[in-house]
Amino acid sequence: MKTIKYCAGIAVLTCVFAAGSASAHEMFLKGKNMFLAPNSDQFIWLVNGTFDKSENSVARDRMADVRIVANGNVTKPAASNWTDDAKKTYSTLSYKTGAPGTYVIGVSTRPNVISLSREDFIAYLKHDGVLDTLASFEKDSRLANVRERYSKHVRSIVQVGDARSDDFAKSLGYPVEILLDSNPYSRRFGDKVSFRVLYKGKPVANQLVRASYEGFHGHDPSGAHVNAHEMRTDANGRAQFILTNKAVWYISLIHMQKVKAADVDYESNWATLTFQVR
Repeated sequence: MKTIKYCAGIAVLTCVFAAGSASAHEMFLKGKNMFLAPNSDQFIWLVNGTFDKSENSVARDRMADVRIVANGNVTKPAASNWTDDAKKTYSTLSYKTGAPGTYVIGVSTRPNVISLSREDFIAYLKHDGVLDTLASFEKDSRLANVRERYSKHVRSIVQVGDARSDDFAKSLGYPVEILLDSNPYSRRFGDKVSFRVLYKGKPVANQLVRASYEGFHGHDPSGAHVNAHEMRTDANGRAQFILTNKAVWYISLIHMQKVKAADVDYESNWATLTFQVR
């Protein structure tokens, strides 16, 4: 068994993982149906694990920001709008839609610190496909233990009624963001979707990005999950892929870099975006 310590302030929580599974959880906002009626009660799940299975809910004090952008207006749901299932495997946000439009729902977590042995850090980078950091770490680093500060920034685009709005392209001010170039609800099966990746508001070149959809299952020889599309951004932080199925889609990335700090060695910002294709 391998032990991984997560540190937030002075609190330390020790978690035990099976050997070879030192990877962190991805986070997604995911609705059962993302085509919604105006002026109706709705909910969306915060999935923390893989796109298909949430492993644990997210504590409210870990959420640095929760917001809904609709028709140019921003609302920030209260903590009381969140509930967890009985086993605390996922969290649910309840909210009410208003006028028709394309809404954006966002959640950003506070930074946390993970401490790993060199062996576990390499296994984690391999499993989660952080290939650039993996290559440079194995080549240049002699660290026996690695401290990583990480946070997650997720957004979901839902369509309320028939009228579309440009809120889908609004920045939420998160450290890393995936912004679509066109409204996903104007896209159909077989169309291309293009997007850009920003870190602190600036384009990220050569960022590895993955895209896939609910129901897609593929694994490489090591057993790691394979996505429907894998691509890198160009010099302007842009990339594109083809919608090859009618389903709920996601785009995901891990932006990781080495940092010069007294308390951490690396910093990562995880980002995902979800929408539905008919």
